[in-house]
This record gives sequence, structure tokens and C-alpha cells, in this order.
Amino acid sequence: MTRITLCMIVRDEVANLARCLRSVEGVVDEVCVLDTGSVDGTPELAASLGARVGHRAWTGDFAEARNASLALAQGDWILVLDADEELDRTEQSAEELRAKLLAFAAGEAERVGRLRLRNLLDGGDSSESEIVRFFARVPQGRFAGRIHEQWTVDGVLPARADTGVGILHYGYRRESLERDGKLARNIELLARSLEAAPEDGYAWYQLGRTLAVAEQHEEALKALEAAVERCSDGADWGIHAIELGASALRALGHYQQGLNLIESALPMAPQRTDTRFLAALLALDCGDVAKAEAGFRTCLAYGPAQTGAERSAAAGSWAAAHNLGVICEHTARPDEAARHYRSALAARPDHRASADGLARLRAPLPPGPAIR
Repeated sequence: MTRITLCMIVRDEVANLARCLRSVEGVVDEVCVLDTGSVDGTPELAASLGARVGHRAWTGDFAEARNASLALAQGDWILVLDADEELDRTEQSAEELRAKLLAFAAGEAERVGRLRLRNLLDGGDSSESEIVRFFARVPQGRFAGRIHEQWTVDGVLPARADTGVGILHYGYRRESLERDGKLARNIELLARSLEAAPEDGYAWYQLGRTLAVAEQHEEALKALEAAVERCSDGADWGIHAIELGASALRALGHYQQGLNLIESALPMAPQRTDTRFLAALLALDCGDVAKAEAGFRTCLAYGPAQTGAERSAAAGSWAAAHNLGVICEHTARPDEAARHYRSALAARPDHRASADGLARLRAPLPPGPAIR
């Protein structure tokens, strides 16, 4: 009978660990936790929750720690989670999640399993991507990479397939990033990785992405340019690197340059909603309201992207509807503006800006709200 082991590496995760481990109850057969130097009682909490706990000094190498965690496991297949994550049980029971993982294990011995990762962001926003987190425990398998480590078999990235299981990730919220010092740590580790492998485009992409979150936009732009130059054909992160570069230019106030960049990327992913949404935002920044309106309408027609590189549900839903509401309000189309604001609120009832837009339409109009 196939057994599933959850393997984790942790340090000072008392605030998150119980939530994570509750989410795997009834899904996995055992839990293995490798502690890398906690001082807040994390190992004791893990043990009290039924985990097998190991200890290893932190060396600044995630792959090394991941591989050490695998030595604790006895299961046939490994599920990997971080403490600031949990299995998504909002629409599927523990029994259904376990059944999907076991079905994958039975039919995908030569492939590794991707889980849909949903990053829960500040203000109710979120982004999604697929990430390898489920694989057979085999002697020739190892993690590689100081940070943003990847599972390899005989030194090669295996073929991937989707498991139909999701993860909720809380670690990208600003409070968590600032409290844990993750941004500074990750920037340092990525810089060290690139010293050893300066042609690693994926590492440049992750560095640019991290610098962008840290609002170091000029440095992010340099890293993302290096990533794009080294991006191999077919790498799913390539389009996201360009989007992040255009966003960095937007943050720096270089709107036309950002628009030129993102429009040059449209043929790469003509059906990708996120690219269209960013192009529409930059067109609006450049004062081309007609182009922006057409772009936001296309986003709603496409809907949120379901596959591909990291993506935002907002781009094909409430954010596009809200921007159309503002444009219509500003161009004296109050009925249509109200319809778009209501559409945004239907998708996200707590969106204050759309609620404020409806309130403005019920009151005497000011000289003209700013389009944003």
C-alpha cells in the first residue's frame, strides 16, 4: 500500500505550524519535520502534533536542508510543504485530496506532481502558479539549488504533471515578509547562487522577482533583463519576467518604455490575461484611454488565466471591471460605470474603491475622478 510522507524544514514557525499540520490530517501517513535552529519551541510543538522531528544546523542552503529532511521519511511518496502553507481544503475533503495524490502516484511513476500554489496577498489579492511538491522517494532523487530548490532525479528535472491538489500560501503578505526577514535573506542567497552560476536565468528571474517585492525597482529591472537574456525557449517564467520588468518601469515612472516592453511581449502569450491587463494599465498611464478601455474589455472577455506562469485572478475579473468603471465614470457614462462597479463587487464584495465609485454615482458628480 502506497504511503505518503509530508516532509518539512522549519525554523521558528510556532505561529504557522499547527495550521499547516491540521491541513494534512487524513491526507498523509506520516509527518517529518527537520528543524534548522528554532528558539521558539517549534520542534516541541511539531513533536506534540505527531511529527518525527530531526535537527540540523542551517547552512544557508535550502536544497541541503530539504535532502536532510528526506532522510527522516519512510513513505513511498513525498509531499513537501512549508510552515506558512496549508493544503487547500476549501472545496475538497481530506479523503478527496488523499485519493487524488494516491491516484497520481499509481499512474505517474516516472513523473513528479505539481500542486496549484495560491499566494494570499495583502488587500484580498492573490496570485497562482503550479509548483512541484509531490514525488516518489527514490535513491537517485535529490533537491538542487541553494534557494528556490528543485527536485531532480539523476541530476535532471523530471517530467511534470498536475495532481489536482492545491496549496494556500500566506508568506507573501507584507507583515510576514518584514517580520521574518525573508526578503533580505532570499536576496542574499540568490546573489550567492549567481556568483557560482551567473548564467542561470531562472535564478536571475527569482532575484528580480524578490527585488520587485522589496520595491528595489531599479535593481529588479537589471536582474530581470539578465533573466530574459538567459531564458530558454519554452520556460514558463519568461513571460512573467517581462511583466515584472514592465511593472518595474511603471513603478519608476517610465510609462511609455514599460508599454513598449509589454506590447512587444504580447505575441509570446496572446491569450494571457495578465499581459493584456498590464498593457492596459500602462496605456492608461500614457493617457491613451481608448487603448486602455479596449484592453480591460479584452481581459474580461478572456477571464482569469488558469494555466501558465504566475498569474493574478484579479486581471480577468474585478480589477479589470473596476478600471472600466472608472473610465466610464470619467467619460460621462454613469450607467455603464455603475454596471462595471457592480461587476467588480460581485467578484470581490470587499473592494472599497468600487463601492466608493457606486457611491459617487449616486451623489452629484465632482469635476472628474482620477482614472487609475
